[in-house]
Amino acid sequence: MKKDQSENKPSSNSPSKDFSERKKVLTPFRFLLIVAMVSVLSLGTVYGYETWTNNSVTEWKSAGENAAFYKNWNEAEQKLARAANARPEYQSLRDSLRAVRQAEAFHKQVTKLEQQVENGEYSQVQEEIENLALKMKEENNELLFAEQQRLIDIKEKALLLSIKEDLNEQLSIQSLAGKLLEVSEIDEPGASDLEAKITDQIASLTMKDAAAELELYHFSEALNIIEIGLGYAPENKQLQSFEEEIKAQRNAYQEEEYNRLAEAMEEAKRQDQFNRTEAVSVEDWEVTTDEFTIKLTGEVKNNGSRPISWIEISWSVFDEDGNTVAESLTVADPEYLLPEGTGVFKDEIEVSESYEKIEIESITWYLE
Repeated sequence: MKKDQSENKPSSNSPSKDFSERKKVLTPFRFLLIVAMVSVLSLGTVYGYETWTNNSVTEWKSAGENAAFYKNWNEAEQKLARAANARPEYQSLRDSLRAVRQAEAFHKQVTKLEQQVENGEYSQVQEEIENLALKMKEENNELLFAEQQRLIDIKEKALLLSIKEDLNEQLSIQSLAGKLLEVSEIDEPGASDLEAKITDQIASLTMKDAAAELELYHFSEALNIIEIGLGYAPENKQLQSFEEEIKAQRNAYQEEEYNRLAEAMEEAKRQDQFNRTEAVSVEDWEVTTDEFTIKLTGEVKNNGSRPISWIEISWSVFDEDGNTVAESLTVADPEYLLPEGTGVFKDEIEVSESYEKIEIESITWYLE
């Protein structure tokens, strides 16, 4: 028996569920949630990248500066260039890169100068060293400190070689003193040996100049020269010994001079006494008579060391008992006699009595 098909259809009044697909709708809340999640992910990604970049830049900068310190210029430039490219807005990175490149350029110039000095071209590089030192000083670059020290060492070495060459010429004590001052400020191997060589040359010249003064008996001048030399070479044994020798010679000379002076004074005293008491001698005299006239003639001589004048000859006539019968005074001609000079005198006396002898009793004169 067939059932009616209507029996299989559900009744419109019967309860039921519809499991067919529903259409999904994007609500505002869902949209905001999605945007927030995307933003968080994007910010996290950007933050992570920036953090990594910053850390990398810091690492590259540190590595570059460290490489520059050890003069690994290529590595330093690569690291700093990478950091500058990663952070082009950072001026400090560009400054560091410029400083490295500048330091490398100066390093090459200093190395070139160093090689020139090693090759003996020290006299040609003096001006270039000064100019390069001035340029380095003008730059505010900490990486140049080591190069500046190198340049100072090169300058001192060049100066040392230049002074060593100058010593082959004949220099004055003043010039050698200037060289000594320059060498004393140099901290280079060989500076102390060169300083000793200069002091030896100063000592040698000092002794030569002092000896020349000593030959002229200029003791004070000689000692002054030695004192100057000892100012530059205070430990020089030869100078010290020569100074003592000069003093000894000076003392001996002064003692000898004192003795000579004393002898000269004594001699002058004797001469003065002689000039006053024995200078004039009667070299020759004679007496002639003519009835009652007695004539006296003679010659006198100045044996002294000073001129004399107004030589008076006093003479007398005596009887046989020694009594004075007559006396007279005459003056020699010329009135003025130089040492070793001679003059003559003459006089006469009228005598009516008998007489026994005639004598020249005294001679007087004036010293000029």
